[in-house]
Amino acid sequence: MIILIGPSASGKTEVAKELVRKYGYHKVITYTTRSMRIKEKDGIDYHFISLVSFSQKIEEGFFFEHVFYNGNFYGTAKADLDDKSVVILEPKGFLAYEEKKAENIVSFFLDSTEEKRRLRMKERKDDEMKIEERILNDRKTFDTASVQDVDYILNSSDLSICELSKEVDNLYRRKIKEA
Repeated sequence: MIILIGPSASGKTEVAKELVRKYGYHKVITYTTRSMRIKEKDGIDYHFISLVSFSQKIEEGFFFEHVFYNGNFYGTAKADLDDKSVVILEPKGFLAYEEKKAENIVSFFLDSTEEKRRLRMKERKDDEMKIEERILNDRKTFDTASVQDVDYILNSSDLSICELSKEVDNLYRRKIKEA
């Protein structure tokens, strides 16, 4: 399984899409209580559910991991995980995977400059106030300590999504062969 971690607009979603399209992985569609953004689709980008439904799923033991991030809950269903999975997480979610010592997991931190991330968020028409909130929150959430246990750190500022996806696939295959 591939885990992609990174601050807002670091390229995680686009890399995941490319890994699915070109390399035969499947994106784990996580659950969230946040509102849909423009162009997002329920069941494609996330499973958008109410706080009540999310809480029920926690009680039922439905999630492998769940976290509270940027004012919303996010969780990964246990049934959705296998060796060809790609999942996008934030550091707390990643730590939940690390604590459970799940096998065949290779993790990647996609780093990018704030300037590049701001530009990407503007291009996708995110609200200006939300952009600044996310940048400030990411400064706290994605410090060096939060990603010290990832397998690879890749800078997504200067690589195309195609190049970045190819690098993720190559590093994943190499690491799995070594295991």
